Amino acid sequence: MSYKNSGCNPGITPRRGLPGMKSKLAGNAPLTAAFLGGSITEGAGASDADTTSWRALTGAYLQRLYAGHPVRCINAGVGGTTSTFGAHRLQEHVLHHGEIDLLFVEFSVNDGEDRGESIRGMEGIVRQCRRLSPETELIFVYTAADKNLTGYKPFNIAVHEEVADHYGIPSIDCAAKVYTMIHTGELNWKRFAPDGYHPLDAGHALYAGLVREYLEQEIVPGGAQPGWLEEAGPEAGPEVAVPGEGTEAQETAVLKKEAGREASVPGEEADAQETVPLIQEAGEEALLPIPLDSRNYEYGGLLDYSAAAYSAGFRSQELQPGEPLMNWRFSTEHTHTDDPQAEFSFTVTGQGAGVVLLYGPDSGIVEYSLNGGPYAEVNLFDDWCLNAYRPILALFPVQEKRGVLQVTIRNTVHKDSRSTGTGLRVLKLLYN
Repeated sequence: MSYKNSGCNPGITPRRGLPGMKSKLAGNAPLTAAFLGGSITEGAGASDADTTSWRALTGAYLQRLYAGHPVRCINAGVGGTTSTFGAHRLQEHVLHHGEIDLLFVEFSVNDGEDRGESIRGMEGIVRQCRRLSPETELIFVYTAADKNLTGYKPFNIAVHEEVADHYGIPSIDCAAKVYTMIHTGELNWKRFAPDGYHPLDAGHALYAGLVREYLEQEIVPGGAQPGWLEEAGPEAGPEVAVPGEGTEAQETAVLKKEAGREASVPGEEADAQETVPLIQEAGEEALLPIPLDSRNYEYGGLLDYSAAAYSAGFRSQELQPGEPLMNWRFSTEHTHTDDPQAEFSFTVTGQGAGVVLLYGPDSGIVEYSLNGGPYAEVNLFDDWCLNAYRPILALFPVQEKRGVLQVTIRNTVHKDSRSTGTGLRVLKLLYN
């Protein structure tokens, strides 16, 4: 099924639109927006992530747009994470907060060159959200990076567009706007994002302006109003006007506390039908089409490390002050061992299983066995591990059919040549 771009901006593809958000404008019910993505969504590059990032500026705009509504914004951006991790984080970091009205999804920069994995992650987010929170409206946002500026629809964005088109998800291609502005001389990319990834305040304002343009087009009677580009900031380039330091730009996206809404996790439902029509409009039964990839992460989730059975030698702890941590704003409680003979096991039901290890300077090589099969080594050490701990996923092969999966993971005496030890730190268990 194909959709046309917005008539006013070729980087905006409305598809099925936001019918639920439009209908809520006339009321005064609480409103919750969530932002699921990587470091750019978290706010990296902005002078103040809670006021000048594209996420915060969008939240502030939603509060102005829905004046009279208590508005809450959830920051589910985590640096360095892909849509695969996003699909597994969705319940704990987003849906756990209760009913979500609007979900922005941003992973085009962090997803790699594996088309299948990117499809499975993005499709898993959509299908899981449609199944567990069918009233939630989704928007895909594509931000700029060196690899996303090689053409108008580079690989990572084109893959995400396959998912968006299949499910009728609106998309906002900020990278396309940046690409165009670079080639017309309106924007200096190195001043816009000096590291090639994370925009400064001007870049965040540009992204927020594009999001605002789409929201106005879809929700506001009469459509989008001109002038948002002039709000972009000082680092974008010589032809981009410098904004004033007005109060609107400083509004926080963490706004009024909701009243009377339960913060409960939506209940598990039966497996989605496999052959049904495309998703219906809001207010009707939310049906799902046949998946693009039957191995997508629709049922992905996180379990506490304590759900596994551990041998002697493991101890629960948190990272101590002074121990370096990156790409994680949540609890660092985990179980740790240096014993090369230590092992643990757990059982889940689904198509896939895995673990989130807190990997860092002293982490070693582990090996796993699935359903009693032969052990395979896993070495997750990379250059980033030299300087800090961070959560890294180890996903085991996805099975064709859902079933019981028994996982055993054991430490080894082996380590990467750059590591200082054979430590094993288990932060989360994964299932799908």
